[in-house]
Amino acid sequence: MMQTQQLLEKWEQLTFANDFIFSQVMHDKNICRQVVELILGVKIGKIQYLSAQDEHRIDPDSMRIIMDVYLRDEQRIINVEMQTSHKKELPKRSRYYQSVADISNTPSGTKYRDLPDNITIFICTFDPFDKGYPRYTFEYTCLESQHLLRLNDGSLRIFLNTKTTSISHLDEKLQAFYHYIQNGVVNSDLTKAISHKIHSLKADSIMRRTYMTLALKMADLQYDAYEEGWEKGHKDGMAIGLSQGLEQGLEQGLEQGLEQGLEQGLEQGAYNKTVEVAQKLLSMGFSPSQVVEGTGLPLEKVLQLRN
Repeated sequence: MMQTQQLLEKWEQLTFANDFIFSQVMHDKNICRQVVELILGVKIGKIQYLSAQDEHRIDPDSMRIIMDVYLRDEQRIINVEMQTSHKKELPKRSRYYQSVADISNTPSGTKYRDLPDNITIFICTFDPFDKGYPRYTFEYTCLESQHLLRLNDGSLRIFLNTKTTSISHLDEKLQAFYHYIQNGVVNSDLTKAISHKIHSLKADSIMRRTYMTLALKMADLQYDAYEEGWEKGHKDGMAIGLSQGLEQGLEQGLEQGLEQGLEQGLEQGAYNKTVEVAQKLLSMGFSPSQVVEGTGLPLEKVLQLRN
C-alpha cells in the first residue's frame, strides 16, 4: 500500500500535465486567457467558466462526459483538455464534446445565426495522429472544391502534439509553452506564471492534504480489491477450469482447461472487485473523474455505475 512519504514525493512530482493540477492552474483566469490566446492566436473576451470536472449530457439517457476546462466569452464556447493517454477514440470524442457543448449552451428559441463559435482544444503529450506535426487544426471543408472552401460553421478542433521537437517554425511563446510541457523548462512569462501557480498549489497544506487523503483511500481500496479479487478469481478459475477440462478430455483437457479457466477467473474476479471499489468511491462522494483515475475503469462504466 502507498505510504505517506511516497504520496508526498508523488505530490511534489506532479506537473502541468496532471489532470488535477491542470484544472486548478487553468482556473486562474489570467493564465487561462494567456494559454487559450496563445493557442488560438487571437484575443478572447471576458472569461466565464461554465464548469470544471463536472458532468454534462444532452438528456438523461445519453452518454455523460467530464470536461477539464470549460468556458466561454462573448463569441465562443471553448473546451480545453489535457490528454496524456493515446486513444484512437480521440477524434470522435472531440466530436461528441462539441455536440454536447452546442446543445447545453443553446436556449430554446435561439436563432442558428446566433450560435457561438465552438472550439475544442486537446493539449496532447503525444502525437495524436502520428504525422509529426506539432499542431493539427481541423475545420469542415468541401472535398469537391479545387480551392479551399470552408463551411464556416464556427466549429474548430485543435490538437497540440507537445511531444514533437519540430517546433522551430512556431511562435517563440508557443515554443516556450511546448518546452515547458515537455521538460518543465521555464523561459517565458506564461510558463513562469504556470510554474509559480503550481508551486503555490503544492505549498497549500489544504490542497496537499486533500490530494493525499484521496490517494490513500484509493490505494487502500485498490489493495483490498487486489487481495479479494485474486482469491475470488482463483476459486472461479478452478471452477471454470474443471468445467472446461471435462469438456476437453479428463487428461489433457483438465490441465489446459484449468490454466485457461484460472486466467479467465482471475481477470473476471479482479474486474468485479474493481467495479465494487468504484461504487464505494462514488458513494463516498468522489467525482467520476477521480474514480476513473483511481480504478482505471473507463469513464463510461463509472458514469453508468453512478446512474
